[in-house]
Amino acid sequence: MGNSSSIAQMRVGELVATIGDKGLSAGAGAAGAVTLALAAACAAKAAAISLKHQPGNEALRRSLGTCERIGRFALAGADRDAEAFATFIRENTLGAVVELLREGDRLIRLIDILSEVLDKVATQVEAEMAGDVVAARALMDASRKIQLTNSAEARAEQARLKSSS
Repeated sequence: MGNSSSIAQMRVGELVATIGDKGLSAGAGAAGAVTLALAAACAAKAAAISLKHQPGNEALRRSLGTCERIGRFALAGADRDAEAFATFIRENTLGAVVELLREGDRLIRLIDILSEVLDKVATQVEAEMAGDVVAARALMDASRKIQLTNSAEARAEQARLKSSS
């Protein structure tokens, strides 16, 4: 990554500047991971506020914990993706592409887990938190599109590198 600090520790302005930098820095994969973390945060907020009204709702309690973990894992994934991307750009090797694909697959799995959580508890969320659920789904869908596009590009590069070796 062009910047030595963790993506999770960056201020929003610094993150935007890092992703938009013309040099060797975090790109769409890291942005997708951060987007997933924001989706998880919106889902966690909806669950947390709903739990205040439904303190005995164990499904909401479990979903809150899961969303918080997804957020942390997604931010760690942003750092790993940024590093894998930088390695790929520097080396342009089959191993580097495989690592990019591995990171993308990890993020897709987190997206799938968040989707399952939202499907299970969306009807239990308090009405005034509906906007947070909508935001969580929209951000999650954006993250999925980014990761799937990046994975398709990486698979094409993987095929190209295999055929040229």
